[in-house]
Amino acid sequence: MNPRERIEKTVNHELADHVPLKISPRDEVKRELMAHFETDDWAEVCRKLGVEGFASVGVAIAWPDWEARDDTEARPGDWPGSDQEYIWHDDRTFEDRWGTIQRVGADGKYVEQIRAPLEDADIDDLEEYDFPGPDRLIDDPDLPARVQQLKEQGYWVNAGVEQPYKTAWRLRGMEQNLMDYQIGKDFKNALYDRIYETWKEICRRTVSAGVDQFSIGGDIAMQDRLIMSRESWRELDKPRLADLIATAKNINPNLHIFIHSDGNLMEIMDDLIEIGFDIINPIQPECMNPFEVKRRWGEQITMDGCGSIQQVLPFGTVSDVRKHVTDLIEGCAYNGGLILAPSNVVQHDTPIENILAFYETARDYDLSRLG
Repeated sequence: MNPRERIEKTVNHELADHVPLKISPRDEVKRELMAHFETDDWAEVCRKLGVEGFASVGVAIAWPDWEARDDTEARPGDWPGSDQEYIWHDDRTFEDRWGTIQRVGADGKYVEQIRAPLEDADIDDLEEYDFPGPDRLIDDPDLPARVQQLKEQGYWVNAGVEQPYKTAWRLRGMEQNLMDYQIGKDFKNALYDRIYETWKEICRRTVSAGVDQFSIGGDIAMQDRLIMSRESWRELDKPRLADLIATAKNINPNLHIFIHSDGNLMEIMDDLIEIGFDIINPIQPECMNPFEVKRRWGEQITMDGCGSIQQVLPFGTVSDVRKHVTDLIEGCAYNGGLILAPSNVVQHDTPIENILAFYETARDYDLSRLG
């Protein structure tokens, strides 16, 4: 069974030979794993861990004013985004092409947003903001052929966009973006109009190119509940997400629709399924019980993730990790519908022996044992 066949069986709720596996590590973890396997080829590490079969394509956005600048620079580091060009305000503070200002932490490992370009804006200011519309999407006539080639090579092909709530959050700032649900609905709707117009065109182009899965990624929940109220999400986010998914499904009714959000989504799981999401990531086990999710919605969704990165992977023993993986497989993969991975990026302080135990246990578990 090749990787594509394994994934296809799983999302169609059939048993494959073993659960499909994914990994998203920090650069420090990548280096440590490559050193362990004595290779500088990350793809070879993935093959040895049993992580294979997933590929992504996209549609690029043109930023002519940004690209014409001569004062941008990429600076090395292990913090997220260190490989990209920014305007540097000082040694740790940088601005991206959207106008968002962030700062690298003192330990050089993480970044925080400190200024959003539209946090003090009104609707007139929004009219002046250089939001990239559909006319700024770069046409790629070779995209369908590239998607087909990836499929023939055994890959499951994904495309996607950022969760519009998260895009608004980055542009508006967390506090103002949440206030907009209550006292700034005109602004939120006007900003969403721009975001969804461009995201829908990305959707049309990538789905028309033949991708297997369209993804919408970005947190809308925290450890115990949604970030916004359920009523606010249902009023302002749900209808627009439903329309975006309908755009995709009108092109390909068999398309799989993926959502990523950390945190606890339990209060809107029925809503997500209703509007067309059928792959839910990451089912963060500290926030949502994977076994309850499987029991309640396992016939309707594929669970993607489920591995504990807050407790078991960083702090458990190798035996704890192996038991955790085995329990997840036996409790959530018995009729397919489980893609196993840590529930977010594997952090730099995770013991390598635990990472190896996670993937070796899952890779070597024969699903035929589940009957």
